[in-house]
Amino acid sequence: MTDAFTESLEAKVAEVAAIEDLVQRGLAARHVRDHLATSDRALHAIQQAVLQELKPGRTWAEVGQLFGRSHSWAEALATGRSSKRKKAGHASKSTAPAGAAEGRPADIAQPSEP
Repeated sequence: MTDAFTESLEAKVAEVAAIEDLVQRGLAARHVRDHLATSDRALHAIQQAVLQELKPGRTWAEVGQLFGRSHSWAEALATGRSSKRKKAGHASKSTAPAGAAEGRPADIAQPSEP
């Protein structure tokens, strides 16, 4: 990161922190974070494309080493298995507890067999 970028970001954080009205401060913080998230996704896509372009003729370990990272980091980022992947397709609700289909409450342990 450049010093100018860091200074600009720190100034924006200070600006938001200085807002006296709590609701307005919270809304301003959300607005800035939304902008950061959008930029972060764009930068993630750039990084992913770079890794994909570097891969042909190299191992994932070699690609990762170019960035001072592990082979698993490089492969996960390039193939979309990183933490920044789109969450679409993931369950929005957790699965039912074991035994729920049989009508057992989730907080009752299984009876032990004699």
